[in-house]
Amino acid sequence: MDTFYAHTDPENAGRWQLLKDHLEETAKLAKEFGAVFGVGECGYIAGLLHDLGKYTCAFQDYLKRSVAGERETRGEVIHALQGAKFVNEAINDSVITDIICNVIATHHGGLFDSITDGQRTLTRKTDKSENKLHYEEARKEFNPSINELKLKTDILNFCNTSRSKDLNPLFMLHFLTKTVYSCVVDADRCNSAGLEINDTKPDWVELIQQLDAYLTSFTDDSDIDKVRKSISKQCWEGGGRQQGIYTLSVPTGGGKTLSSLRFALAHAQKHNLKRIIYVIPYLSILDQTASKMHDVFADDSGELILEHHSNIELPENDNDGEQYRLLTSRWDSPIVLTTMVQFLETVYSNRASKLRKFHNMSEAVLIFDEIQALPIKCVHLFNEVVNFLQTFGKTTILLCTATQPHLHKTERPVRLSNSPDIVNITSDELKVFERVCIEDKTQSVMNYKQIAELVKEQIERDKSTLVILNTKDAASQVYEQCKKFQCEKAFLTTDLCPEHRLSVLDRLRENLKPKNRKLTLCISTQLIEAGVDVSFDCVIRSQAGMDSIIQAAGRCNRNRENATPQSVFVVDVQDEKLTYLPEIQDGKAITARVFRENQNSNLLSENVIAQFYDYYFYAQKNKMDYSVLNERTTIYSLLNDNPLGTATYQSINNKIYTGLPCAFQTAAEAFSVIEGAQIGVVVPYGEALKLIDKFEKYSNPKDKVRILKQLQKYTVSVYADVLKKLEYAERAVEKIDETFYLLSPNYYDAEEYGLRRKALFSLLNV
Repeated sequence: MDTFYAHTDPENAGRWQLLKDHLEETAKLAKEFGAVFGVGECGYIAGLLHDLGKYTCAFQDYLKRSVAGERETRGEVIHALQGAKFVNEAINDSVITDIICNVIATHHGGLFDSITDGQRTLTRKTDKSENKLHYEEARKEFNPSINELKLKTDILNFCNTSRSKDLNPLFMLHFLTKTVYSCVVDADRCNSAGLEINDTKPDWVELIQQLDAYLTSFTDDSDIDKVRKSISKQCWEGGGRQQGIYTLSVPTGGGKTLSSLRFALAHAQKHNLKRIIYVIPYLSILDQTASKMHDVFADDSGELILEHHSNIELPENDNDGEQYRLLTSRWDSPIVLTTMVQFLETVYSNRASKLRKFHNMSEAVLIFDEIQALPIKCVHLFNEVVNFLQTFGKTTILLCTATQPHLHKTERPVRLSNSPDIVNITSDELKVFERVCIEDKTQSVMNYKQIAELVKEQIERDKSTLVILNTKDAASQVYEQCKKFQCEKAFLTTDLCPEHRLSVLDRLRENLKPKNRKLTLCISTQLIEAGVDVSFDCVIRSQAGMDSIIQAAGRCNRNRENATPQSVFVVDVQDEKLTYLPEIQDGKAITARVFRENQNSNLLSENVIAQFYDYYFYAQKNKMDYSVLNERTTIYSLLNDNPLGTATYQSINNKIYTGLPCAFQTAAEAFSVIEGAQIGVVVPYGEALKLIDKFEKYSNPKDKVRILKQLQKYTVSVYADVLKKLEYAERAVEKIDETFYLLSPNYYDAEEYGLRRKALFSLLNV
């Protein structure tokens, strides 16, 4: 065969890419991507050899058949294992081969475990006779060589840096492998698609000017406005600090979002960084943050800000959705907004589609908003990845909250910079935020009727009241008890689609404005606690962790409308079912202890909050590695020394495993930030049905993708097993164009409750 090709476009048979060009260009790009992490050579070799198996007659015949329109199955000709076999035979160091060969062998799928059933996975895969490399006739065109010494030097330097920073070298090597994988996968995809990589850094000066212009619209008439302005100024000045891991601890209502943005812009300009990534715990906050960003910045092209969250996943076979998937897969926009779920499930995935964007978290400012909401099981995994990105990726981390959790005091701590707080708030300034007082009513449990009576007392005192409960069931039960009260009423849970929730919140804000104030009651789950700018006269909060109680208190007298501190009542709900909410249950127990030990103290003081976190983290320390496989091991262990796998290997082979023992696939399959897979179902609210009608009429796939993105705000998440049952129920859900599900109007209340839970459960029980 005279010529070997890498790709062809079925719709443009004239566009054939030479295999030699593809390999060399991919290698060069992967080296550029990996250089910042110090793994440029690893990226180069893996990129150079990733498609070596295409130097076969079988693969070239497969390409010709695909262009000719003959029946063929994608991936039917194996072409990834040959390059892995080549490297495995050329390099003696088993750690290096475990890293590079895994990347090459899985660049179209997902990283595999280094050990499977007591055997080295790489050996098992590359020893198959049908995967042997036969490309002698191509050697004149492509004859790669590998500098093992250079690779070994890079790996040793990486391990030495890890040790010098008190980081675990094995766990860091697991991240190094994912980094190389990310670089190669992205380089391969970009080169195959003919995508030109834009290396131009954002014009941070222009964005700073836009933010400054926006901030001039704020007054500093009140004391609280003056403190917010001081916080904002300190964040701007803090942007000039060296790269590192910092904290922004600001009381609720202190203007944290815009102040952190000010830090990020100044810091990005100072260090010539590529992007700012906001990581937010809840979708409801992401929507509001995105709205604020669009208010601040002119983004006519739509290329400045990327919002990456998806309640409706684009179908994998939708080729015309590739442009949207490309953006969300790469994270190469100047400002990226995403969720903690998306962030962690990217980092701890083993899949090419998710890890592709990992390398683009380098040379960035990563802002974690409401960091206190980090799930306890993910603490050590979170700590390690931010340590990695800061140490090796030239990324600065900012941890934002009103109540800083003690991440730096855990067994695997966040390595905070010296003097990590970028803002200093004086005691006099803190007094401005003393807007509430905690009233402990947990000495005896209260049923729904008694909670409603407490609400009634506040309403009769002309106090607009917010009630926050731990479960949807409790919220709906209390709401039913309160429906007869003479006031405006609202109900909020995640059973309402995002657009429905925003409508309720808009109505609440309008009712609570001083100039047209209406007596208002809102019953909600904890979704209203963080990042929602509303201000009630009184808050009633069912007992939970102190962090949740403080966040709830931030919705009371938020702008100090009343000079006298207003009441935040903490109640213990009778027969509360928290079995499926273990972190709330654990936080509730620790808070009860803190309340008992501080009966005559200010329950919002720094000392009390610090005591809560000391107790909470100590009590939970055995959960922070994320236990899996019936608690026989942890995800941390699987990605570190993997004792289960290495012990089996030693038992079978009578020798110690000397490679990188990480169980990438097993860890990824066991990892989930939120237990139980959930799927977004479109509900018949607002413009949803009109959009669906357009979706079905459009033939242009790009128009369909645009509609899918718009439909995200009309979705409610349901568990996969529930959805499966609904599919079998008569007219409960309808699958639209084999793409997404639409819920019947019989099961969605567009006025108050959102999902009609009783009707759904009745249907499922039948």
